[in-house]
Formats: sequence, structure tokens, C-alpha cells
Amino acid sequence: MRHLACHPLNASAFAPFGTVIDTEGRTADLINEGTTRRYADLASLDLCSDGNPRLHLYLASARAFPLRLTQLERHRHASQVFIPLNGQRFIVVVAPGAAQPEWENIQAFLSAPGQAIALHRGSWHHGLLALNEGDRFAVIDGAGYRSDTEEMPLPEEILLDLPTSLYEDKPA
Repeated sequence: MRHLACHPLNASAFAPFGTVIDTEGRTADLINEGTTRRYADLASLDLCSDGNPRLHLYLASARAFPLRLTQLERHRHASQVFIPLNGQRFIVVVAPGAAQPEWENIQAFLSAPGQAIALHRGSWHHGLLALNEGDRFAVIDGAGYRSDTEEMPLPEEILLDLPTSLYEDKPA
């Protein structure tokens, strides 16, 4: 019987087969008001010649509630997909609107465990809102993410509440 030894995964050994997606030795950009480290361009997806999507890993800091919302953003040239890697819950804040958000129709949603979202191109949304320290998300978006990000400050203060009845596991 042949035995196959298992070795630690590393980029050079795995290179003939693909890319190891890892943050080890990578530099992060601080985004979302310094609450999220974005490890950009960890892998390219070879899906089509005109889409040029990218896969990123986000390591998020927990947000404290009530949370003062300060801005929304949108990406006019690409959609965005958020996939929680541990099946954790997170909050999505969105608003309809074209040139600017319809502030009177802003909404917040708490995901169920294991849910992910795909935002349509041009959808106004808040930056990532994690509930737990170190929540990990795989994010797929267009290669020009930063140049395609349009931010709009809220014209008035909005506090986002998270009632404990919605999220029983949230620490007090």
C-alpha cells in the first residue's frame, strides 16, 4: 500500500496547481474608517476577458452598537460579493438611489448564519459591518475597486441599533 504524506500548504509547493489564498506576509490597507483590514488581490479569477474580477480577504473589527453611520458608498462598474468564511452573521445597510442615495429609504438587514450577499452594480451601501472581532470574509469585486468607489456623506446623523432580540449571541 502506498502512503501519501501530508505537508503544510505553502505557495511555492502549490504553485503548479493554483494559488494559495492567505494573508501571511501580506500588507493590509485600512478601510471603512480604519475598522477593516483589506488584503487585496489575493487571487485573480479567470472567468472572462472583460470582467477582470478579483478575490479579496477582509478581516473585520467588531462594530459597537448603537453605531453612528457617516457615509454610504457604491461601485458603478462592478457588483460586489461578500462571503463570511465562518458562517457568521453580519449587517448590511443599503439605500436605493441613482446619483445619490435616497436617504429616507435607507434600510439595514442582519444576515442569517451562513448567508452571503451579492450587491448589484451601483447599489448604495455602507462599508462592512462585522459583529465579531476578526470576522473573515471573502470578497469578490472588480479589479478597479478603489477607483470605482464613490462615497457620499450622510446629510444627517443616523444611529444604527442592534436589539439583542435580533442577535442573541452578541456580547453585551
